[in-house]
Amino acid sequence: MNLKKIFINAVTTLMTFSCISYVNVFAEEGLMNPDEALTDGNFTYELVNGSYTITGCDANSIITSIPTIRNGYAVTAIGDGAFVGCSGISELKIPDTIRSIGMNAFAGCTSLKKITIPETVTEISSGAFMRCTLLSEVTLPDTLTTIGNYAFAQCTSLESMKLPESLVNINPEAFTDCWSLKNFDASDCPSFVFEDGILMNSSKSEIYRGSVELDGDLYIDNNISAIKPGAFSGCFSIESLFIPSSVSTIGADAFSNCSSLKKIDLEQGLSVLEAGAFMYCSSLETVSIPLTVTDIPEETFAFCTSLNKVIIPEGVTSIGASAFLGCENLTKINIPKSVKSVGDYALGYTTGEEDYEKTDGFSMSVYSGSDALKYAKSNGIKHTVADRNIKQIAFIIIGVGIVIAIAVFAVILMMRNKKGAPMNVKKARKIEEQQKIEDSYEGIINDDKK
Repeated sequence: MNLKKIFINAVTTLMTFSCISYVNVFAEEGLMNPDEALTDGNFTYELVNGSYTITGCDANSIITSIPTIRNGYAVTAIGDGAFVGCSGISELKIPDTIRSIGMNAFAGCTSLKKITIPETVTEISSGAFMRCTLLSEVTLPDTLTTIGNYAFAQCTSLESMKLPESLVNINPEAFTDCWSLKNFDASDCPSFVFEDGILMNSSKSEIYRGSVELDGDLYIDNNISAIKPGAFSGCFSIESLFIPSSVSTIGADAFSNCSSLKKIDLEQGLSVLEAGAFMYCSSLETVSIPLTVTDIPEETFAFCTSLNKVIIPEGVTSIGASAFLGCENLTKINIPKSVKSVGDYALGYTTGEEDYEKTDGFSMSVYSGSDALKYAKSNGIKHTVADRNIKQIAFIIIGVGIVIAIAVFAVILMMRNKKGAPMNVKKARKIEEQQKIEDSYEGIINDDKK
């Protein structure tokens, strides 16, 4: 009995000591209460549905790995913005316990060069790796189905990417402004194809992304119906662009920052231009909007600093805010009568050091009663009213017509008066005229005799 008591006491003492040690460890790490936001010095955690989500990190910590368990709970998610601006991360392998990566999770991790995403992740959320400017290598899992909006936007060192077989969705601007992106390996991915430097859907009707190695003349195939947002952004070497009538939509920022683009040929059939489609195309000189376009949205041609001629056809109904902002060489433009709205700073403005400034020498031709006229007046922009001149010309033409009509009437009246003159007056005039002829004849004879 004594031995049994001694054994029990010893075990109890050992368990008590172990529990105290276990508690002390987590007390030091600050992970005692799972109902509170917890921290271990590098990461902040939040308990969600029985597992931890990382909600933040110390921006100055040098992080090489993500923990799989804390406080007895698995770490299963990286929350929205959890690693924003964490400049201490250069290479990271995300563990298999992680099932989801939130929006903007690693945005602005400017030292991150390489990342491996586990097989448990099915979606890369919006902006997850946006502005990771040193990121050059990404390993995507075979379980991935969706790449979200702006997921890799402005990853300016990213050169290539292998698309997994499971991928079916690439959302707008996923690769916008990826200024080094040359190649996609879509050989194992049935939903997409990469040909002639262009990433398309399997039916080759939609363009998702173009290689930055594209240069010179770019002819879009007449099987294409849509150019997705950000598709050619940062393709610095494209000089001329030819878009066929099959293309109905050019997405937001589709050709933004194509700094060598001088000429664009947009055919009838294009119906949708989205915001910023040709923004910062600093070499673009002339633009003719197709008759099939009704709206020029905000910032469509903003900061096209070489743009000097724009033809806007009758049928366009709106010009969005800042549509031609910063087009400092565009000094004259005709706005058709069909335009019903003109947004703030759409025309005749550039940006100064602190605020918007008017473009030197800019003038507009507008129609009376139009929103364009209101815009010109409210902004103090020089303008002419096209239909007012037409009215003046019409008034002059009508006035001249009236004068001519009066003159014709007067001639007719005089002729009638001549026909009604007395016979004796007519006879006297005839005798007088005959006498003048005879006198003239006698003069000629006398001169000959001399």
